[in-house]
Amino acid sequence: MRIIKPLTPHIEEMLRHYEQNGHLNMQASLLGKQSAVYKVQEYCLKVYTKRGKVGGELECEAMMSLQNNRHVPKVYAYSTGNFILTEWIDGFNLRQYREIHGHIPHNLIYDMFSSELQQIQSGYRDWDVIRYENLLWTKGGEVKRTDFWLCEPAGLMQNDVQQAIIRKIDRVYSGDRSEMQKLEPYFYRHGLTVSEIQQALEHFHSQGSSLVVSQ
Repeated sequence: MRIIKPLTPHIEEMLRHYEQNGHLNMQASLLGKQSAVYKVQEYCLKVYTKRGKVGGELECEAMMSLQNNRHVPKVYAYSTGNFILTEWIDGFNLRQYREIHGHIPHNLIYDMFSSELQQIQSGYRDWDVIRYENLLWTKGGEVKRTDFWLCEPAGLMQNDVQQAIIRKIDRVYSGDRSEMQKLEPYFYRHGLTVSEIQQALEHFHSQGSSLVVSQ
């Protein structure tokens, strides 16, 4: 186990106990085929299943490499492929945020693109999945991502992927209908109306695509 930030003796003892015995005496907040997530005080403990071990190895490496990105939770400790301890994010996915606050996040499209671009600029890309599904918005409006298990080093493809994202951003900003259609399924899955999607696009236009690219 690697400890990245200081932990209380109780938390460190709990992690070492898990390493030695392979079980936790607590109820999971979220269970999946790849991992189980536990809320431990102000921390988020993600424990990987045997099926999720390889993905867990990728996630541990990616989250450590992306720690300077503002949308990435702080890592406190990890055991590669076994578990990772991060800060707990009190946030809502797009549907929850809209239902609780009565409106969509003010910087919705900017948040989507900036988190994606920051990641590739740091040298990591996703496999062919919809990464926006893993975005959470906090009460203060910050956007955080909580799942990085499909991230991998971009390597020689980094510049090509970065330029592709920048072109996508520019096409959305210029009103390219075909590019917007690729984003709409995510919006509709989370209950947005046509007018709300238009509102998000108009606000993105007021910010300017260069704001994302030049951050």
